[in-house]
Amino acid sequence: MSKYYLVGGLLCLGGLVLVIFQAISSMMTPGEIVWKGLSMIDVLDAAYLKWIDGISWHSIQKNLKYITTMPIYILLLSVGAFSFVVGGVVHK
Repeated sequence: MSKYYLVGGLLCLGGLVLVIFQAISSMMTPGEIVWKGLSMIDVLDAAYLKWIDGISWHSIQKNLKYITTMPIYILLLSVGAFSFVVGGVVHK
């Protein structure tokens, strides 16, 4: 088992655990079920992400802002799947 498979498995497991915890927390609110997705902007302070505004290339800046606003579980699952693909390509 290569390190890429291990990292991919851990990232996918972390993404699934995060989805389960978010589902449980959304069902615990009284009344209707409200899904609140966590993004990097919700978790990190805005001061840590100010450097993105200083990037001169607009396309890179736009993509980084998209990545920081996407839900963390999608980010974990996609990076985990990418790690599985890299592990399959690099496998000796």
